[in-house]
Amino acid sequence: MRPTGNQAGSCNVVTPDRRKDDELPVSRPQDLAQAANGEDPAGGCRGTLTCFKVPLRSLAGEAAARLPSEVNACVTGPAGAPLLVVLGGISGTAAVAYRPDGTPGWWHCIFRDGGPVDAGRYRIMGIDFAADESGGFAPDTYEQSAIIADALAALGEEEAFAIIGASYGGMVALAYAERFKPRSTRLAIISAGACPHPMATAARSLQRQVVALGMRQGVGGEALAIARGMGMLTYRTAREFGERFEGGIESCEPVSASAPRRYLDARGRAFAEVTAPGRFLSLSASIDRHRVDPRAIRAPALVIGVEEDQVVPPAQMEALAGTLGGETQLHIIKSLYGHDAFLKEPEIIGGLIASWLETGA
Repeated sequence: MRPTGNQAGSCNVVTPDRRKDDELPVSRPQDLAQAANGEDPAGGCRGTLTCFKVPLRSLAGEAAARLPSEVNACVTGPAGAPLLVVLGGISGTAAVAYRPDGTPGWWHCIFRDGGPVDAGRYRIMGIDFAADESGGFAPDTYEQSAIIADALAALGEEEAFAIIGASYGGMVALAYAERFKPRSTRLAIISAGACPHPMATAARSLQRQVVALGMRQGVGGEALAIARGMGMLTYRTAREFGERFEGGIESCEPVSASAPRRYLDARGRAFAEVTAPGRFLSLSASIDRHRVDPRAIRAPALVIGVEEDQVVPPAQMEALAGTLGGETQLHIIKSLYGHDAFLKEPEIIGGLIASWLETGA
């Protein structure tokens, strides 16, 4: 199935402010029991966001020593509704549908009340990724998948109805399914393969070198902004840049800014304002440590790839779908936005997820 993408209804992609996420209100143990049933501990309206700290008890060895002892999670949704665990790229946070102040979360364009995946019909849980903020250690995705197991335990849930992961979040979802072998959880995997593509690893390796050099020189934030701009060139497509910008520079100065560079500078600065260079190094390298055995993953799965994706080419998604051990649906869509289609094509991506969820309701 190859639907054609369009710009209607796309997310305004705003980099989540991790400094605000670090200040999420912490719920009491009795609040979590209420949240597990979709109740508002404060007595408010159905679906009010409940945020809590997740003790990471499933970590061991160096990962337990180098990663934080707890991460943030947030859950919203009506009482008794099926629980969806939703994970995104390395910049994603626990605030998926809504933030504690009521403003839209990072994937609000799909997960919201009345949205493509209706937050009024499901409980939706987001979880922060665990990272070494110093940048000295990168967990593999099996280690990272502890955040799912431990968040479910903190919420008093044995399993989720489904885990929906895009990009790095899809890698973590696959690793969770292989490591913890849930009996009834379904997987929706978007633009995430069984292993990283060599070209994408090469691009990320250069980005990490830029950031590491910047940190050594005391300009880690500036270096991270450049690395993020480099990353944007892999997330998006040549066709989009051709439609949006003029090429070339007007000044005789070799480092003068072009129209596309001004865009990349802006996106890089926005990212660097809310993400620490060390955290980026830890999670970027975690992507390149990802390896799973799809044959060992028995969960029913929805696999969505993007024909124009430069980070996870469609051949990788086809190979994943062909080797997963459970019943699998594969969709390859077309999108101007390449790897970022999961953020920019909410009607297509959200529609596929919603229809697939209905088949298992």
